Amino acid sequence: MADDISALSSLSMMAEKVVQPAINPNHLAYCPTMDLIAFATIDGQVHVHRLNGQRVFGASGKQSMGNINNIKWKPNGQIIAVAFQNSLLQLTNAHTGKVVHYVDCAIHSKSQICCLGWSINSTRYQEIDLSIRNLGPDTSLDEIFNRGNPSLTHDELPDLPSDLAFLDVEAMLPKLSTLAPGGAEDDVFNSRSSLDTIFQPPSKSSNEAADILIVGFEDGTIHLSVYDFFEIGTFDLRLASQSFYNCKLLNHCSHPLSTTHAMLVANESSTQAGLFFVPLDLRLISNTGRYLSLLASKATQLHNILRYMQQVQKQMYTEFKSSQDLPRRFMQNVEESLQENLDCTWIQAAYHLVVTGNCYPQVKEWIVDELGERGHKRWDKAVTTGYETVRRLAHENLLPALERFTVLLSRLRGLSKFQDSNAALGLSTQELDNVLDTTACLQLLAHHVLIAASSELRGFAAFSAWLKYEIEAQSTEPGSTAAQEASERDPNIDHVSTLDYIRGAMKQSRLFALFNMLPSAQERPQWDLNAEGKSLYELYKRELKTIGDSNTPERQLPGLDALIGHLNSQCTSVFAGIAANQKRNIRLGSPVRLGQVIPESVEMRMLAANIKDKGLYMLYVAIISRSHDDNVRLLKVTLRVENGMSDTDSVEYVDIHPSSGKIQDVRFVDDENIMLAVVRECKVPASLYNRKRKADRVYVASSHLISIQYRQSDGGEGLPFADYGVNREGNADNPPHIQSFDLEQAGPHLRHSFPEGPSWTPERMDINGRPGKRAICVLAQDALHYRIYDLYPPRPYDEEAMETASPPWSAEDELRAYKSKKQEFDVDFDSELSDA
Repeated sequence: MADDISALSSLSMMAEKVVQPAINPNHLAYCPTMDLIAFATIDGQVHVHRLNGQRVFGASGKQSMGNINNIKWKPNGQIIAVAFQNSLLQLTNAHTGKVVHYVDCAIHSKSQICCLGWSINSTRYQEIDLSIRNLGPDTSLDEIFNRGNPSLTHDELPDLPSDLAFLDVEAMLPKLSTLAPGGAEDDVFNSRSSLDTIFQPPSKSSNEAADILIVGFEDGTIHLSVYDFFEIGTFDLRLASQSFYNCKLLNHCSHPLSTTHAMLVANESSTQAGLFFVPLDLRLISNTGRYLSLLASKATQLHNILRYMQQVQKQMYTEFKSSQDLPRRFMQNVEESLQENLDCTWIQAAYHLVVTGNCYPQVKEWIVDELGERGHKRWDKAVTTGYETVRRLAHENLLPALERFTVLLSRLRGLSKFQDSNAALGLSTQELDNVLDTTACLQLLAHHVLIAASSELRGFAAFSAWLKYEIEAQSTEPGSTAAQEASERDPNIDHVSTLDYIRGAMKQSRLFALFNMLPSAQERPQWDLNAEGKSLYELYKRELKTIGDSNTPERQLPGLDALIGHLNSQCTSVFAGIAANQKRNIRLGSPVRLGQVIPESVEMRMLAANIKDKGLYMLYVAIISRSHDDNVRLLKVTLRVENGMSDTDSVEYVDIHPSSGKIQDVRFVDDENIMLAVVRECKVPASLYNRKRKADRVYVASSHLISIQYRQSDGGEGLPFADYGVNREGNADNPPHIQSFDLEQAGPHLRHSFPEGPSWTPERMDINGRPGKRAICVLAQDALHYRIYDLYPPRPYDEEAMETASPPWSAEDELRAYKSKKQEFDVDFDSELSDA
């Protein structure tokens, strides 16, 4: 590189941040849609900062989770995924900072997570291909899709049947109420913002796209899920080739219009070690179409509501059980004395006192000396709070959740019954009918819980009033004025309700039978509805009437926990049917060997070869090897995708190398340019840094950011690629000749130069990929601070250009123009505006 390289232009720095403790260079991620920087520190913490350095939120796990293995932003920037060492995947909402879901990936593989891939694929790519044929040849994909939000920007005619099928009814339902914190790791329903995030209704753009999340493990296993955490299945990369023995996923990328995803696989076997490209054909996108996103979103919402109902059920039982502990301890204190002296229980003694008015001496001593007014207040508060909590949870949480669950099931049942794509979706109408039948049982049970809690609360209110009266009456001396006044005063006691409560709810609450969570030595009897050929709802309604009567029911009635567990197993079966059907439409393509050495750093980008050439895509792979860090090998793989099946047409390459120094990192800026971080050492006089050493020369490092147009255009610009000579099944010959490209040649241009000497040297960088506003985050080698640079230089102020510009300038452009003119003319516009 030329000696006067530092004289060239440099980028404007937007922000700088000093971080303690140090950042892990492998875990730096710039949000693709917002100005947020996410990084993991060496102490196992994830921090998300704004450009001004303000911390927005963080993610950290317990010591049992271990260190952080990977972090990845969702393409739309709404969720960030954090993979921990114990294979636990934490999904956090970027707007609220609340955890949306925990995914236990240890059930899919015993190895640790090594790679995360997240992409958005359009489910209407065929309609898009037809709609863009009238566009000009210079139209870019960024003009059709906003990266991360694949909604169409062109006008289209309304499709009434399709709009009715995707009509969002759930958005019209009341919002679910928050729950009290339960202390569990997946307790994500205790805040309004977290609930709104989890049950956020899908937008029109999300109905036209499918979110694909790929998790790679160290043993070569990959797990695929749709719509964040609707699981499709697990695949073994070793099945792609016989030579794959010790392989793992290194990187992943895709294109919004392509049904084929690109995976880079590192194989460390002794026979065929190296780097391989493996295509992943997702034919489920083409076969299922727009219904894929609908299936995944509804199944995900059903899963979330199941988790919500399970937590409601646990809180109902826990709160009510704790409310009965204090009365049970009070009654146990008098039970021993009554058993020894009168051979009766507290229930019998209390019933005798209400009916006859005769108070046993042991009962009087207990009422006056042990219970008293203070104990009565504690008893009344505990039991009343327990019943009110059960009523509130049943009325405000459980019943609305069941209503929303029924609406979601009806959507899936409609698809299974009236759509021609029933076979492609993997839905069974009979299974969904069974799920709806169980949901009806839960709604019936929730109403009985509500009725029983209200009835027992009224009975306890009468019992509490009677007990308060007895405490006052037994505390006074017989024959005294206070006793005479108490006997003449009307106590206003409902003796019938009091007696019903004593012999009923006080002895054994009906709610325990409805919850059905009492410990038992015998296993719960199995009830198999399908074997009897009857409706579980009809059977349940008939036997529910017998609870509390003298007649013994035909079988033990399943309680709230058993029904929710049964509903969970039924939904798991439905989800498994959908996943198994979609898994059959996924194919691992033939691997292509791209190199003999596993790279130190790798970057990928997938582009459409021609916006009007349907099914032709180009995959660009930038590789920095561990042994040759003075050059970047850029490979171009041409793919042909037809009917969801991919085929590799050709592989080309070019080597990019500086005249001196090494390439520290490489990143794709957009569909045209690539950014390189180059570090070189040169000798300078030591007197520049130490005046006492005038004759000696020392080595100092100078660093630069260089941008290159890698994609070839019609005008001949771009890098000159040559054939790589690759054969199938992982066999690759050496390139026939070295196709190199020196940075001294015309084409690349310097974007930024860091000061020479013992100064700031880049270690890692990441680029925000938003059209119209791209910025680069550069991490220093000391890993203690980073800088943000604007890749788009400020535009000069031009009033005529602003008036005639098309499209109009944004508010950001006007602010840049304002600052430019203020610096140019040194005019204090703020004071002039205030004076005016």
